[in-house]
Amino acid sequence: MGLGGVTVAGASHESPVAEAAGGPRQWFAIWTRSQCESKVHEALLRKGLDVFWPCVRQASRRRDRRVVLDRALFPGYLFMRFAPSPGAYLRVVSTEGVARILGDRWDALCPIPDDEIEAVRRIVTTTNNAGALPWLRHGDRVRVITGPLRGLEGLVQECRPGRARFVVGIELLQRSVGVEVPEEILERI
Repeated sequence: MGLGGVTVAGASHESPVAEAAGGPRQWFAIWTRSQCESKVHEALLRKGLDVFWPCVRQASRRRDRRVVLDRALFPGYLFMRFAPSPGAYLRVVSTEGVARILGDRWDALCPIPDDEIEAVRRIVTTTNNAGALPWLRHGDRVRVITGPLRGLEGLVQECRPGRARFVVGIELLQRSVGVEVPEEILERI
């Protein structure tokens, strides 16, 4: 268990597959079947692979009790560090619950920069309120999902950490009105 009620499920040991391959070790995203992140994480660890599964502990209400569950920070994905090779690729994709490694084929996988994985790791291990946010950029078409503006659709005019300027316009007049809202209440459409 990490600090502040956050769980970081991962291994930091050297992977036998990566050592055998001899190439540069890189992080890759593993896409899992629905609700299989935990099962895939355990299976890859049993194979001795270097796996990182960022998850957060969330309280959940059951009929007769409250329980605390590990929830994937990025549902459907975990991360693995290895040197790509045909053998390493097959060892991972043959694991029960793995849909694929993101990329076109074993020699054209999409690596994730080390600093991005390290940033996620630091956030989930040092804070108790980590949570995934939508990836919003200037010009994205979005919908408000909660609050008094629920259901409104518009554009993102400006993004700042944790906040976005939501804009709706009257095209005929070529005029707009905008409001700054928390990023988490917007979803891309």
